[in-house]
Amino acid sequence: MLTVNNKSSAIHSHSPTSATVPYLAVPVNGVSTHALTLEDIWKRLIRQKWTLLLTALSILLLTAYITWTTPPTYRAGATIQIEKEGVQVVNFGTLNSAAPDMGEQDPFFRTQYEQLKSRKLATQVITDLDLKNRLFERPEPFSLLTSFKVIIKGLFSSLLPAKSEQAVEPKRLDYVADFSQRLYIEPIEKTHLVKVYYESPDPVLSADIVNALINAFIKDNISSQSETDTYAKEFLEQEMEKARQRLTLQEAKLIEYAKQNGILEVNNSQSGQERKLDELYSALGDAERARIQAESQMIQGRKRGNAREVINNPVLEGIKQNLSGLEAEYREKLKSFKPAFPEMVSLREHIDELRRQLNSETARITQSLQADDSSAKRADYLSAKKLEDDLRVQVEAYKGELVALRDSSIEYNALKREVETSRNLYDGLLQRMKEVSVASNVTSSNIRVVDAAAPDDNIFRPKKALNLILGGLVGLMLGVGAALLRETLSQSISSMTELQALSGLPVLGTIPHVRHLSESNLALATVRDAGSLLAESYRVMTANLRFVLPGGLAPRVTLITSVNPAEGKSTSAVNIAVSQAQQGLKVLLIDADLRRPSVHTKLGLPNARGLSNFLSGEVDIASVTHPSREAKGLYLITAGTLLSSDPVRMVSSPAMAQLLNLATKHFDSIIIDGPPTAGFADAIYLSSMAEATVIVADEDRINRKRLVTAIEQLRRVRQNVVGFLMVKSQEETIDYRYRDRYQTCMPSKSDAKAKGKGKRKGLNLSPAL
Repeated sequence: MLTVNNKSSAIHSHSPTSATVPYLAVPVNGVSTHALTLEDIWKRLIRQKWTLLLTALSILLLTAYITWTTPPTYRAGATIQIEKEGVQVVNFGTLNSAAPDMGEQDPFFRTQYEQLKSRKLATQVITDLDLKNRLFERPEPFSLLTSFKVIIKGLFSSLLPAKSEQAVEPKRLDYVADFSQRLYIEPIEKTHLVKVYYESPDPVLSADIVNALINAFIKDNISSQSETDTYAKEFLEQEMEKARQRLTLQEAKLIEYAKQNGILEVNNSQSGQERKLDELYSALGDAERARIQAESQMIQGRKRGNAREVINNPVLEGIKQNLSGLEAEYREKLKSFKPAFPEMVSLREHIDELRRQLNSETARITQSLQADDSSAKRADYLSAKKLEDDLRVQVEAYKGELVALRDSSIEYNALKREVETSRNLYDGLLQRMKEVSVASNVTSSNIRVVDAAAPDDNIFRPKKALNLILGGLVGLMLGVGAALLRETLSQSISSMTELQALSGLPVLGTIPHVRHLSESNLALATVRDAGSLLAESYRVMTANLRFVLPGGLAPRVTLITSVNPAEGKSTSAVNIAVSQAQQGLKVLLIDADLRRPSVHTKLGLPNARGLSNFLSGEVDIASVTHPSREAKGLYLITAGTLLSSDPVRMVSSPAMAQLLNLATKHFDSIIIDGPPTAGFADAIYLSSMAEATVIVADEDRINRKRLVTAIEQLRRVRQNVVGFLMVKSQEETIDYRYRDRYQTCMPSKSDAKAKGKGKRKGLNLSPAL
């Protein structure tokens, strides 16, 4: 029976139809801004643990099967030493000089390695050891790997066009290719040693193949060297015969030319003429120097003698003294008289007369001195000049003779040089022929066997331990990849952090996953097992819901909905209502899921009259409101019996809004258990009448696209979606040791036993308070 309570709470001052401050909304577009952490990856792997384990185990088992069914193979190896030059028995006769060692990248050694793998040697070994029957055509034991190869080969042969008999290559080419695939050449770093390995199903056959290959390689090397020596001898013999004929012909030409020109020894005659010409050139140079010296002495002596006679002449000295006295007197009188003064003019005339006398006397003395020049010096000059002219005539004559001699000896010298060149070539070829003849009789190889191959009974392939380790690692990596791929494609949400980042809404509470409890015990866990982890989780949710609105206000009307059916919204609505009633609030729980009501079933109440009957106008509100027997202050309105009518029309009718307006006047909190949002419009109408909407989400059933669509639909109507309630959560939010320390009641022995079982199953059962 509905009773009117005039008590008004200080924190409730608004009705469901009044305007409220909208809840902070973050745009929901399906793009998460949360950075993926190792914890998120670990949770995703835990969610897909069976995919990971099955993939890893399958790969490991497949690897083990292939490893144990693959026929074993054995590898034998030998060590050889390769040098650029063989043992030098003699230090001459070498046809090619060895190039400097360039290390591992030396083209010489790389050439040797390729020669070891040549088709020529492979064909020879196959023929010598009859490997066609002993190795290539022997029946192979059955294995999964060989069966797989046969299947693949059959598929390719069926897809490719058939070849004619003429187009089929000889079988030997296939043998050579197979032989090369089993052969391994491994140079040892920083040495001239090379490891040669061969792998086959028979250890003895592997050793025989390696030894036969090395012997064939050494014989081929020696044979190549012998062929080179033989070719060199033949070539030298041919060249020697040509050189001998050429030398004989050129010597005959030289002798004939000397007879025709009367030449005994051109070089000696030419050398004598050149020495004489050099002596004449030297004498001519001396004569030129003597003539130049005499001429210079004659000219210089003449100049020095004239000047001395002129300077020391007494007549000239008297005239100079008179002239100096008159000029001094003229300058002294010029201070008193002008130049035009008669006395000054007379004095000036006297001075000019003395100057003329001085010049006339100087010229007379100079002319007389030139007439008496030194005849001895002139005679020396003329003698030196005549000697020079005679020597120059002799030089020109000898030059003509030498030029004529050179002209006649050009052809002779050319013939003589050709004879000398041919003789040197013939002598060199003869010496080389002797050396090669001696060296060709000594056979040496640049290849030496260090360690011969011996049979090895240890299985080389497959390596069972290594294959299992690699198979496990590969299987683990593929399992992780498959698990992450499946988790990505599943559109699920792996953690609460990802859920909050995706929606922009907080998680108000997390309810642990509880097994082996009936629906009634789950719905009334906060009453019947008040000390359990389940009850504590719902009380945390109730506390967060009380302060969820802006300003720390509690919503008067709260809609509890979910995205999908059967996610636990009805159970959560009952527990939240009971928790609020236990806190002293007057709470009304309305079962507004007119499509599939369950509140009356969970609480064990009759459903003869309820919300649908009130909304259809059959009964009044007081007749459908019932107090709860489980908690004081809790009242219930069940769904009713008129479920065949249109649920959307009922919950969107004015009667529903009238019911909520009337309930807010008598109750502190109204909890509406609404239908899911996926595919139904009921929750949208109910959310428009509520102050807060809480979405219950099952951690194992959250779908990214459906969740985003549901939030967008609710927000288009009213911005009152305040957060999520996560149910069946795998995360442990409360430490058992911490919770046990702060329990308000001590459990009995039977309860303690039940408590231990609850811990193992994820639920701690305690006696009700």
